[in-house]
Amino acid sequence: MNSALRSSWTLFFGILLFMIGNGLQGVLLGVRSEQLGFGDIATGLVMGGYFIGYFTGSFFVPKMVNKVGHIRVFGVMAALASASILVHPIAENSFIWMFMRILTGFAYVGMYIVSESWINDKATNLTRGALLSVYMIVQMLGMMIGQFMLNLSGDNDYGLFLAISIIVSFAAIPIMLTAASVPDFSAPEPASLRRVYNTSPLSVVGMLIVGFNASVIFGMGAVYATKIGMNVSQVSFFMVSIGIGAMLLQYPIGKLSDLLDRRTVILITHLISVLSLVVAYLTLGLGFTMIFLIIAIYGGVSTPQYSLYIAHANDYLSPRQVVGTSAKLIMINGLGAIFGPPVIGYAIYVFGINAFLVVQIVTHIGMVSFIIYRMFARESMPVEAQGPFIAVRGTGIAASLLPEAEWEGRKATEIKTTTGPKH
Repeated sequence: MNSALRSSWTLFFGILLFMIGNGLQGVLLGVRSEQLGFGDIATGLVMGGYFIGYFTGSFFVPKMVNKVGHIRVFGVMAALASASILVHPIAENSFIWMFMRILTGFAYVGMYIVSESWINDKATNLTRGALLSVYMIVQMLGMMIGQFMLNLSGDNDYGLFLAISIIVSFAAIPIMLTAASVPDFSAPEPASLRRVYNTSPLSVVGMLIVGFNASVIFGMGAVYATKIGMNVSQVSFFMVSIGIGAMLLQYPIGKLSDLLDRRTVILITHLISVLSLVVAYLTLGLGFTMIFLIIAIYGGVSTPQYSLYIAHANDYLSPRQVVGTSAKLIMINGLGAIFGPPVIGYAIYVFGINAFLVVQIVTHIGMVSFIIYRMFARESMPVEAQGPFIAVRGTGIAASLLPEAEWEGRKATEIKTTTGPKH
């Protein structure tokens, strides 16, 4: 494991840098859109543009990698992400910003795909889960550092746009200069939607709703915080609290899902999500500290739902079905994410700022109802038959990092049980 980390440190450092840029860009554009008076609907479309690009890129980038290689694609994507952010302070127009956000989402999913395939190539059966855990930690840490950097904003926040461009540009250097061999790229073939739905209707519906809610909180969270009167520093802490909650609660929730019926744990997370959002709605005037704690709890219980639904589907699969099914579920999650910011933007325009919380409350209540229905429709999987919970976040390529997965793109020697000594 130590050897794998030593050989991958440049890759993880590059990932950390572009995640810092991603985290800062999301909150900065949310705050800036509100300051420029784009309007709720236009702001929702701007912030939703990222997820359109992300979803689109997940189809086209693997073909680009197969055609021209990892390093060229990563360099192009880093350049695209770096250049697109610089257009925002030049042209403060919501339509142009939406188009730039689409390009940004396309660029970032490209960098994710290249990084994840590189990590997967370096992983073995012994190190696969550990490298995935490091990847998750680096992602969350980078995102929170970027969100916290919003505190560096002064009277003129154009400097932060430049900072994002510089950080993303620097992210390409350690990866493009790595001495490690370029991996053979073989993207997993997604399973059919019919097969995935027949395997786990709950996971399909759940991933769609999780994608919707995640894009709402990460895409429009800064807008909501600004609208309820938070200053720039408070907006930064508001967004960071989501990641803090996720880092604190993801492992305990995942461990609990290994000990109990997975659907019961998923149900509990949705119930706590509803409760925390209702409390946030009722205590809005009690001060920033209360909101910080409530949103941290919400982030802590809602973020692991992404991995819980993938784990639930995997409980019903053979190892060779895991990657294709997980890739399809991640695609469904991305589809749900496209609609989050525009729907919330329109809801805020029609019903007011409280719609930000109310819409999410409704979606979680809907999932509670569907989970209860599925618990009656299918008998519980015996706990001893469940696979282990693995925290995963990223593209369909990240699914190949799941320790229990087997797929054609993996070397034959890697899918055999290792019986030798651990080093």
